[in-house]
Amino acid sequence: MKKTCLLLLLLICLSVSAASGEGEFYTEMPALLSFTQNTNTQTVAENVFIEQTYPDTASDMVDARMRALIDEMTENNRSLLPVENADLVSYLDVGAVVSRSGTSVLSFLTLAEVSRDTAHLSVDYQTRVYDLETEKELTLSDFFAPDSDAWALLSAAVREQLSAAFPALEPDAAMLDRLCAAESLMHAPFTLGAARLTLTYRADALYPGKNTLLHVHVYYPEIRHLMTPYGQAQTDNSRFRMVALTYDDGPSRRSTRRVLNELRSHGAQATFFIVGRNIARNHDILSRQQNSGYSIQSHSYTHIYPRNQTTKEIFAEDEMLRRELSEVIGLEPTMMRAPGGMYPYYIRRKMGYPMINWSLASGDSGNDNVRSIAYRLQNRAANNDVILMHDLNSKCHEYSAAFLDHLCANGYLCVTVEELFSRAGVPLEPDTLYYSPDRIGK
Repeated sequence: MKKTCLLLLLLICLSVSAASGEGEFYTEMPALLSFTQNTNTQTVAENVFIEQTYPDTASDMVDARMRALIDEMTENNRSLLPVENADLVSYLDVGAVVSRSGTSVLSFLTLAEVSRDTAHLSVDYQTRVYDLETEKELTLSDFFAPDSDAWALLSAAVREQLSAAFPALEPDAAMLDRLCAAESLMHAPFTLGAARLTLTYRADALYPGKNTLLHVHVYYPEIRHLMTPYGQAQTDNSRFRMVALTYDDGPSRRSTRRVLNELRSHGAQATFFIVGRNIARNHDILSRQQNSGYSIQSHSYTHIYPRNQTTKEIFAEDEMLRRELSEVIGLEPTMMRAPGGMYPYYIRRKMGYPMINWSLASGDSGNDNVRSIAYRLQNRAANNDVILMHDLNSKCHEYSAAFLDHLCANGYLCVTVEELFSRAGVPLEPDTLYYSPDRIGK
């Protein structure tokens, strides 16, 4: 009788738990997906530095291979580092942007980037995808069968997205055809993220003289049904809570680079709503954001509140931002965040952008109390939040680091706005206001 009562009690508890959603999400990061990153800095000459960032994962073998790759890429790119004119600061930065997926897959987009002062001089890259359980290096053939319809879908995505880069230029047609061929796709450099598969290419392969990377993103809802059973399992991220980190008002020479270091260290993606007037003096930072696969979007050109501008001035500003940004990274913005939260002014004028607000504000405007900002975010963040921060804040990297520690420890994935809404199955429509996938419109 006691056993029967206990069994009934257990079933009732399980039923209540399932109904409330408890136990649905991870409460800590799976061990095979946990990692840290360690940075070594060498001073080559006065104001000339080499920074190497090495991942420390659950696999000694993967760590050894990544260390060897980072060391090799450092040596291959060392000669590109300027050492003359000590008045200008130069960096060779080599490290991996790491992303998690499934139960045991880590992807490494390893970048070697050379910059001098505000100029981005060169980028080299390699991608590696590992199953940390088997320690196998994965290829796209592990995710799609040779006769899968996915190859045609990927080919169309590559053609469409690469052709749309650098709007004022035409891509090399013969090279584009080669990159879209099935044989090329089967060996294409790729990574897996929380909500999308990404293929990565050098821009100068198609657009001579353009010194950046171009990413072709294909979101899982489009392709998971075409994957192998293994691929479907390792792109099922439904047990992760996800948030979109967004940073406004930059880039900032003082702090954005340090924010990017913290994002890389924690394996976090983010969306940067930039102010157009900051583009000219931050080509190196914007290129690094683009190369790392972060989302770069519009926060207007001057940050003047739209109630103080005419329709003609608003559209002229938008055109300047689109032109200047695309000349640097090849892409125009596809979303906007309104200065001062004044969305009606833009929506009434039919700007054509999805308007992205936020569901959780950090309270960092005019506030550099790291502890209070981090505490606020840690205690309020929830699944599907769009989180507002400002990378102009000189302490932004510090409270970002503390908050990211908390998120990673509790099994969250940090994604771009596009990834968050795709995972939720919410399309981003023009001239529509979004606070989060759970709250749309007024």
